[in-house]
Formats: sequence, structure tokens, C-alpha cells
Amino acid sequence: MGAIDESIIKCDSLIEEFLGKLSNVAMEDIPKLQVDPDDRWASTINPPPCVYKVRCPKSGYLLTKPFENQCPMPGVFQGDISYLDSMLKPVLQPKEEVGAKDFKSSGKETKIKTVEVEDKSAKEGGEKNSKKKEKKDKPEKKSEDNPKPAGGAATPGNEKTEAFGKALLVIGQVVEVGFVENSDKLYMCKVNVGSEVRQVITGLRKHVSVEELSQKKVVVICNLKVAKLAGQNSEAMIMATEFCDESGPDGKVVKLLGAPQDAAVGEGLFMEGCEPASGCPKTLKTHFWETVKTNLRVIDGQGTFDGKPLKVASGPITSAAGVPNGSEIK
Repeated sequence: MGAIDESIIKCDSLIEEFLGKLSNVAMEDIPKLQVDPDDRWASTINPPPCVYKVRCPKSGYLLTKPFENQCPMPGVFQGDISYLDSMLKPVLQPKEEVGAKDFKSSGKETKIKTVEVEDKSAKEGGEKNSKKKEKKDKPEKKSEDNPKPAGGAATPGNEKTEAFGKALLVIGQVVEVGFVENSDKLYMCKVNVGSEVRQVITGLRKHVSVEELSQKKVVVICNLKVAKLAGQNSEAMIMATEFCDESGPDGKVVKLLGAPQDAAVGEGLFMEGCEPASGCPKTLKTHFWETVKTNLRVIDGQGTFDGKPLKVASGPITSAAGVPNGSEIK
């Protein structure tokens, strides 16, 4: 006999014993209660003296007098465990009956069926695997020349390289410099990025003069989400170095990155030892951009990513004179 069978029979015997004791008690001998002692809100209830609780000797249900004279749910409070039958029926349709056991519950015989459920998925998977023919592994073609990873093509485990490859960093040329209304910090620039001219709102006004910025070749990131600054759309970002110095406005100095004189407008940046990336996403996701900008630094007068110098085909990306090592590029 299983543990469940023993527990059910024990519960059944306890209920029958309880009901046997109640059958000898007259209704008038059963104590009256003002409230249900198991009611968590009993302390907030104050019924009139004519309303009281009496436990039904047959079902054990707590009747509310004078409104209830019998148990309103005799199918539930019937003093036996027949309601457990439906709960113990197997959910799956049994394939066959194995070791059926009978037990008595309040004069009723209930049969518990043991169901064997086959692991069809495991069985079918085994059959398929046995039928499969072993395929010969094709030998990998080894190239004589091992191509270098693209400027953004991710090498295994190199999340930084992957992020850089998704950033569309190109050489742009500022063709027009204007001012943003009601702002003393912002320029409104028109920047040729090769395929088109984009509007760029930049906070360089306190740090870079109009003359220095006009017609200047600059490094631009072109696939950030369009931002709205002072009510104007900014469709790209001009990259510059920044470091703390009391001589600069607000205690910091900002200088433009330098591009080779022969650099072509629209030409993409890449890391030294890598190839230019291709197929950048239209919009760079925020977490990739966070990875890129936190790893852009000036080292020995050059712009670098993760310690590797940044270049275009015609030469390296450089910083202005006097920019200290470790300065951020943003």
C-alpha cells in the first residue's frame, strides 16, 4: 500500500470517528458562537444577539442562524473523502493499467491507476540517431594568407572589437557653421559625410572658433540615433578630445581630432592591424556606443580605441598639440 493510500484511509477514519461523536450530540447542546473563530476579520464584526453561529453535526459546516438551517453545499461538506477521487485521477489517459489497487472509502470503492508515461521524445530521438549516417567532417580550407579581422568584425570573445565595428566613424568636412538661437554653447553645422550633408548640433562653441571649425575635416560618428538639441535635430556627432584644465571654459579644454590632409570625405576609420568595417547598422544600439566611447582615448598624440591607433587609408587620426595621454575622445 502506498503512502497516499495510507494517508487517505487515515483521514477517512478520523472523519468517521469525528462524525460518530457528533451524531450523539443534540443540536441544542452544540455551543453557539457569535462569529467564526477562523475568520481573520472576526474582531471587526459585531453581529446582533439574534445572529449566531452553530456547527452542523452532520457536515461540520458552520451555520449562520437564523438564516441557515442546513448546509448550503452538501456536496462539499458531506463528511467523507469522495471529493478526493476527482483530484487523484490521472491527468493523462492511461495506456494500460499496472498494479491497480483498491481501497474502501466510506463504503465506496475507488480504483487508483498507475500510469506509465513513456518518454516519447527520448525514444524517437534515439531511433533517429540510430538511423542517421555518420557524416564525414569536411576539412576546413586553410587560406595561405590569413586575413586580418575587419575594423569591426568581432573576433571570438572580443566584445569591444564587435562594438567598434558597428560604429560608423567617418571623415567629414564642415561646410557651414551657424548659431543656435537662444544658446551660447551650441553651433549648428552642416557636415558633408560623403554620401550626404547632415545637420549637426555641437557644443563646441565655447572651445572652437568659427574660423577653426569652418571647412575643417573632422571625425564624425554617423549612426547614432537622431537627437534633438535646443529644438533642432542633430543627425551626427563631431568627435573631439577633452581634458580637465583650469585655463579652459568651465575647467576643461576641448580640441578637434585631426584627420590626414589627403583623407577622403566619407572615408571610414579602422584600427591599426585591422581592415575597415562594412555593413554597419543604420542605428547604433546604446550599449554598443557606451562600449565604444569608453574605450576611445588619446595615446602618444594619436586617437586610439582599446589601445590600438585609429587610422584611415591615408594616415593616422591625431590629436592636437598639448593633449595629454589618456584624454577622452567624445
